[in-house]
Amino acid sequence: MNFKRTWGYISLLLGLVSLMCGGVAFAGLLGSSHVIVEVGDVMMKGGADALEQVSPEQTVAEMKSKYQMIVSAGGILFFVGAWMMRDQWD
Repeated sequence: MNFKRTWGYISLLLGLVSLMCGGVAFAGLLGSSHVIVEVGDVMMKGGADALEQVSPEQTVAEMKSKYQMIVSAGGILFFVGAWMMRDQWD
């Protein structure tokens, strides 16, 4: 069992899965951010006192930062796996 090949392959797989999940999450964020902002505006105009403390833009920014962490971790794992397997492709 080759250590570099095994862990490189695992790292590549985890990185690709993380990149795919992050890509899907960002695609969903494009549609949901518009909905969140519109619903937040309607609730603010309707006089919802509970929503005055939470802004829709802040909610979207928090979701975006979580998805950025997923994508960046996936990119790091992918590149580490590719680096570990650079001489292992026979």
